[in-house]
Amino acid sequence: MESTEIKDLNFDEKQSLKVIKAAIASTRKAILEDGLLLIIWGAALSISNYWNFYKTANLTAWWMRNLMDILQIAIGVAVIGYTIYILFIKKRKVTTYAAISTRFVWIGVILAHNINVMITKSILAEVNFSLLQPLQMVLIGFALFASGGIYRYYLLLGSGIFMWIAAAIAAGFGLETQFLIRSITEIVCFIIPGAIMYGERRKLAANV
Repeated sequence: MESTEIKDLNFDEKQSLKVIKAAIASTRKAILEDGLLLIIWGAALSISNYWNFYKTANLTAWWMRNLMDILQIAIGVAVIGYTIYILFIKKRKVTTYAAISTRFVWIGVILAHNINVMITKSILAEVNFSLLQPLQMVLIGFALFASGGIYRYYLLLGSGIFMWIAAAIAAGFGLETQFLIRSITEIVCFIIPGAIMYGERRKLAANV
């Protein structure tokens, strides 16, 4: 009888370890799959901010401005559409609590940014973009930092800290330079970590 109980206990421990390992693997796979989203969003944001820097620093033709504005809208719609497909259609059956928590973090950041815009406009009678750029970078840094903490992925933690440092630096410059700083920072904080995560995902899939 005692031997049977010991065997059952060992069996339960092994099963528990398997469940824990499976949960960890599922969470890690989820964050690695999000690497592609980081690349896409980083590219869209970086291109948009670099264009804002370029047209602020250089005299551009009206047709070029209109064309780039249309392209920015098209890229934004495409990125948002792809993100909705990945998060709410492709992953809806395998969503983890960590993934749900991360979604709420980013939704909260987007809402917080828009509330900042409304507050700034109501107090200053106009939107002060040279103030909003660093504030938005701080919020994005928080989202990256929180996402890294939720997933225990320290590369994203570091990206959040780097974004905060860049925000503090950008606050000392005018809007034109802020666009350039933010464009470079988004490459460092989104595209590079996303590429690393996506590469890890491919290696993980190859080893399965």
